[in-house]
Parts: sequence; C-alpha cells; structure tokens
Amino acid sequence: MKRLILFFTFLSVLGLVGACTSPTKVSAGSTKVHPHTALRKLEIDMIKVGDGLVKAEAVLGKPTEKSSDPSGTVMVWYLAEDREVPEQYYTLKEKPAENEIDKFVKLVFDPKNKITAKDFKL
Repeated sequence: MKRLILFFTFLSVLGLVGACTSPTKVSAGSTKVHPHTALRKLEIDMIKVGDGLVKAEAVLGKPTEKSSDPSGTVMVWYLAEDREVPEQYYTLKEKPAENEIDKFVKLVFDPKNKITAKDFKL
C-alpha cells in the first residue's frame, strides 16, 4: 500500500514539474523584431506628453527610426502585431515597406529629452 501511495505521489510531482516547465507561450515569430518588446495598447497609453526619454525607451524599447529636425528629436517605433496573442505588439528592428506601415508610435522630444508631441496608430 505504501508503495502505491509513493508511486502516485511521484507521478503527481512529475506532472507538476512538467506543467511548470512548459515553453514560453508568446514568441516573437520573427528575427525582425527586438526581443523582449511584447507590448499592449495599455502600456503604450502610459506614455504621455511631458514624460522623459528614459520612460519611453523603457516601455517601447529601442526606436526603429531616429532623426532630428527643428522641432526636436523625432523617434518612431514601428510595431508588428503578434499572430498568437491578440492586441500584443513587437517593436520592429527595421522600417517596413511604405504599403505595410499600419502600426507605429511617433514621439517628438525637446532638447531636455521631454516628450513634446505624441502620435500613434494601432
């Protein structure tokens, strides 16, 4: 009887360990995206005019495109939606073709690295 209880306990522990070590559920699906940039619209909405560059890069990751103009530094993050998880986005490493641009976040920073304008489309 003790062996039977020990056997079922062992099977239960193996099942629990197997369930806890399952692979990650969200995959980028492409080498064209920055790793660890799984974003939701809620996180993108956390960035507001007046916030700093550090907060923007902490939430969005590295920008896809960066340029300077008279109004300040313009950074653009182009996003791709995850195929497996709805409403989840990844930051692209390179700018997509003009006809494929449909999701982006564009921020304008002043010389003190504060956001002065925000534009996005998801």
